Amino acid sequence: MKAEKLWGKRFEKPPSPLAQKFTSGRDVQGKPAADERLIPYDIWGSRAHVVMLAKAGILTGRQARILSKGLHQIEDLWRRGEFLLDPSQEDVHTNIESWLTKKYGSQTGGRLHTARSRNDQIAVDMRLYLRDCALTFSTEVLFLLDVFIRLASKHRDQIIPGYTHHQPAQVTTLGHILLGFGESLLRDAQRFQEWFNRFNKNPLGSMTGYSTTLGIDRKLTSRLMGFDGPTESSLDPIQNRWEAEAELGFALSTLMNHLSSLAQTLILFSTGEFNLIHLDDSYCTGSSMMPQKRNPDPLEVTKAKAALIHGHLQTLISIGRSLFLGYN
Repeated sequence: MKAEKLWGKRFEKPPSPLAQKFTSGRDVQGKPAADERLIPYDIWGSRAHVVMLAKAGILTGRQARILSKGLHQIEDLWRRGEFLLDPSQEDVHTNIESWLTKKYGSQTGGRLHTARSRNDQIAVDMRLYLRDCALTFSTEVLFLLDVFIRLASKHRDQIIPGYTHHQPAQVTTLGHILLGFGESLLRDAQRFQEWFNRFNKNPLGSMTGYSTTLGIDRKLTSRLMGFDGPTESSLDPIQNRWEAEAELGFALSTLMNHLSSLAQTLILFSTGEFNLIHLDDSYCTGSSMMPQKRNPDPLEVTKAKAALIHGHLQTLISIGRSLFLGYN
């Protein structure tokens, strides 16, 4: 039986499932553990590492084939939701290596950790994960920008008040306002792309920050993981493990500032006092006791999420403060 809401009798459309997911968030559904997000990236890094170790003669061909097969099996289990992280193993890296060691023995499974530290493992996992995030964010912002451009063209002659200090100031058009927000979105997309260009370097092989005397090939693992090349310094990506995260956090914070300004503008424009735009029923909610209400919940949550992102950015910057040489 479908549950009936406490509001919405006067609404002509049901709430958008996407809007409901956005506004409810962790209130009704928890997010996976942090390292669960890194499982596919740790597998990717391990595959590249195995190929490199075999090419360098550090692993035998048989060992490399067995480890590659095992990593493929782990990926299949993960895709089916059956590879669950054991908290007693501390992290994603140890979980994967432990699975391989139990299945193939320490003489094969244990060799995966050769010429590698959990320091450069997490560094490469995070670079791969953040790289995907940056590309996703950039693509989605450009999609939103395209929507704004099309709407601006459609409403280029729609007369509307321009405001300063919350007071009517000059006559403008809705198209002009939309393009004003659109140009800020263009810079947001550029920031994500600039982040990608700056941090698409491979930290694998840095180990604890001081590399290894083993004859590893960092250029090969870079190619296998789609990096532009290895980091020039083995110490830098380990000592500054906070920096890529913080810079991406800044790009997100700037984007959220723009989106929260847009949200506040749309909220005011949609009120009975302004009455300049009408928000679709599917992106509004009602009240359990006031039937006249049409609440712009997704826009309000956008403003709240901006504050959340700002807090995360401050945390990331603070983590990198006053660190001694190497990883701390």
